[in-house]
Amino acid sequence: MDADQPDTNTKVQEQIDDLRSRADAADERASASESRADKAELRADDSGTRADAAEGRTDAEDERAKDVRRRIAEVEGRLDVHEEMIAELQAEGLISSKQAAQLDIALQTARTIGAAVGIVMTLFRVNEAGAFAILRKASRDSNRKLRLVAEEVVLTGDVPGLSG
Repeated sequence: MDADQPDTNTKVQEQIDDLRSRADAADERASASESRADKAELRADDSGTRADAAEGRTDAEDERAKDVRRRIAEVEGRLDVHEEMIAELQAEGLISSKQAAQLDIALQTARTIGAAVGIVMTLFRVNEAGAFAILRKASRDSNRKLRLVAEEVVLTGDVPGLSG
């Protein structure tokens, strides 16, 4: 019986060693899994940060769009007033029909330039003065009237050859 005892102890020790080895391997796999989970969490955090930034840009774009719509409404309101004033001046005989036509062309040109300024503001994310300066520079560089540059911008929705 004593002879079986050492064999039994050896077998038990081998089983214990095997179990320890398995436990160590399981710990290593658990550590690797935890590391992968940490990396995934970091990627998720990064994605969340990028999503927050994109949402912020979208909000800013929405605000700019609201501002443009507000300005369009203001311009349309002024247009009505200007047309009424021209009609009144002409009816009272204070301006000729030729002068009225010239005023109407001047107002249309101003509206076109205003629309082009709005487009440039949106495309280049500049303020009104910056957008007008960009249009003015394009006019000088291309040796064309500002009105013609503005018409091209309004027609195409693009500002080819210009840089902010």
